[in-house]
Amino acid sequence: MSMKGITIKLPETTLRQLKLEARKSGLSVGAIVRARVESPQPSEEGSVFAMSSDLAGSLAGSSISATNARRKFRRT
Repeated sequence: MSMKGITIKLPETTLRQLKLEARKSGLSVGAIVRARVESPQPSEEGSVFAMSSDLAGSLAGSSISATNARRKFRRT
């Protein structure tokens, strides 16, 4: 398989963590990054619903409907 290279910029702390993980696992930093990029993401974890589900019911507001109930704006 032919491979192409890319360049990414990472914060120093992230790079330090990658290098530490590489040392512990015996893999290269590139191998760890490739594994993370190629690994499938769980669909439920990355969904908008999953990320915002803890907010459900936490918003307060008026009990008045947000729809416009005035007669002149209704379609007939």
